[in-house]
Amino acid sequence: LDVLYLLLLVGATLSSQSEDPFAEFDTDETVLAEQDDYDVIESEVVEEPPPETTNNQEAPYDDADASDDVTIEDEDFEGVEVNEKPSAGAKKELNIIKGPINMKGQWEDYYLEIIGLIGVFVYALNFYTGKAINNRLANAWFDHHKKMLSEAFCIVGDDGVSKELSEGVLVKESENRFVVWCTGRAGCEGIKIEIKLLRRQDLISLISQLFKPQSDTITITAYLAPDDMDSVVLAIMPRKGLKRLQQEVQDLAHFATERKIESYDLPSSLGILTEFSEVANEFLTTPVCRTITENIDVFDSIHFSDYYTGFKISQEGQVETERPKPTKRLIFNFVIPGHGMLARLAACL
Repeated sequence: LDVLYLLLLVGATLSSQSEDPFAEFDTDETVLAEQDDYDVIESEVVEEPPPETTNNQEAPYDDADASDDVTIEDEDFEGVEVNEKPSAGAKKELNIIKGPINMKGQWEDYYLEIIGLIGVFVYALNFYTGKAINNRLANAWFDHHKKMLSEAFCIVGDDGVSKELSEGVLVKESENRFVVWCTGRAGCEGIKIEIKLLRRQDLISLISQLFKPQSDTITITAYLAPDDMDSVVLAIMPRKGLKRLQQEVQDLAHFATERKIESYDLPSSLGILTEFSEVANEFLTTPVCRTITENIDVFDSIHFSDYYTGFKISQEGQVETERPKPTKRLIFNFVIPGHGMLARLAACL
């Protein structure tokens, strides 16, 4: 039995070896495969070596390494105040230090503005001064001739606006133009007296007077009734402006011609335009010529016309829509003399 049992044990062992001769190596191969996979993963995650630094390129600085190597000692910062960082919600306050103001050169930086202010001040001062002078001259002339005009007309100084009659009104049309209306005389519908003064309120116009002097003038226009004047066209004025007046005024351009001044007792500086020589002989009597000669410095021009239609249209684009109605007028132009010489102008009137 013992021999039989031993043979059975040996036969079982041999049978098991013949079925899988490499079974003992299975666990070893599995372990080796897992180790090979681990090695591949480690080879993929291998870090690259740091780049080599040259002489011109410095190695990168790592704060973590520096913080490990450097130790901060409190003794190195004794006497130094360390400002703590403000919080995000805190407001920063701006400290303004008051120092002395430097006034040096401040006026020089605004010289253009200063010049402009001075110019405005001078212009405004001249405006009010010139305005006052023109008002004073116009009122002085009116006060001096008011009595003479009252003797010739019933109403002197009507404003032409109010329904009731008014007297003694000097109408101010602008800062340098004043008008006096008079009416109430037989054979005359009325007269219009225009006082044309220099533009003393305008500084630029006042400066231009230095290069082209002008004078204050007065224009007296008498409006006659249609049946109170014969056919007359006559003009007497300085010779230098005679041709220009003849070209601008319609009745003189159509009817009048120049006559010789030597036939009359008048200064040679004057010229005569008339339709007929008999008209000039009738009007230019000896007393009239003597008055004009003695007051030649205040005399400007005389224009009599029974067919006065005004000036010609000077602009090319304008078209005369309606022909003006002819009127009978006597127009006198005089130069206002200086202070204390108004009596000479009254003599001409």
